[in-house]
Amino acid sequence: MSKLRCFLLVVAVSALAGTLWAAGLNPEAAALYGQAEAAYKAKELDKAVGVLVEALKKEPDNAVFRYILGKILMEKGDFLGARENFEIVGRSRPNTEKGAEYNDKLKNFKKKIKTLQDAFNDEGQKKFDLYLKNQDSKKKIQLAVTLYQAFRLNPPLRYKNYDELKTATDIYEEALQKCFQGQEWQKQPMLQLAFLYEIANKKDKAAEVYMRALDYVEDPNEEFVITHKFDYLNRSNKEKLLDTIEAGEFSQKDLEELMGSGTEKVNEEDRKKIDDMISEARSKLENASSEEERESVLEEIKASIIEKQKRGELPGQEKLNEKLKKEGKTMEEYMKEKGL
Repeated sequence: MSKLRCFLLVVAVSALAGTLWAAGLNPEAAALYGQAEAAYKAKELDKAVGVLVEALKKEPDNAVFRYILGKILMEKGDFLGARENFEIVGRSRPNTEKGAEYNDKLKNFKKKIKTLQDAFNDEGQKKFDLYLKNQDSKKKIQLAVTLYQAFRLNPPLRYKNYDELKTATDIYEEALQKCFQGQEWQKQPMLQLAFLYEIANKKDKAAEVYMRALDYVEDPNEEFVITHKFDYLNRSNKEKLLDTIEAGEFSQKDLEELMGSGTEKVNEEDRKKIDDMISEARSKLENASSEEERESVLEEIKASIIEKQKRGELPGQEKLNEKLKKEGKTMEEYMKEKGL
């Protein structure tokens, strides 16, 4: 091979590598992603999933890989696996090191995930209905797992069924005594229990389980996922509320509860105003390019609610005022407590 040809080959390879690195991609991960694409086109879904998991071991923070994995898992009917991956994608932030194309895809994928929430809610409701149908069964562990699945897939269920959440948590704790005593480690059941702790606002207990889980990780992707869960526990209420709104999990009912009117009958005009407020906030979050812009969205919601309170325009305001007076709080303090 001539020196010139050899030089051109080196330049071409270097340019390709430069493109990959400019996009923030590990070359090995990129190659595996290509194999996964080919497997998917050939309708070899199991192979595509396996290869994508290997790609994520090379580059676990790649939300593009993770979104595609979630979509294929959903196509296979694995809603829990899809949910796990979509949740991380939904909480991911733009990454300048990975380049504009990556960040554009991330933004687009976040929007697509929101459109899938109804499907997850439906699956979660099916699980909850299954629990209700069999709640007198002696198979307590199976019932607890069914409740976990329902709460994992359908966020509103976890807020409406606190007694069932406590029941599931108690069953898990009893079944996993050997894990707590250090005699064994059951990875998936313990992580499921950590999730139940998390949604019950038992952050210290959830953190303890996640910290122990890190001692048993088997690869970089598993370590990334568990570390993500642990780190998210420490995010402020404000950050979590922003993520919930952006992910499309913050419903009209949630805002009504936030405004203190959840138990009141809200007329159609007020309901439309609430819906418009959520939609506008979600749109602004999708287009926010910095944390400052994200936080300004909450400030706008907060200002709007406080202004409505001052003018006496909040649905159910009388009840909210009584609550604030009883607790000795101002509206501003109440909003801050809720993450605003």
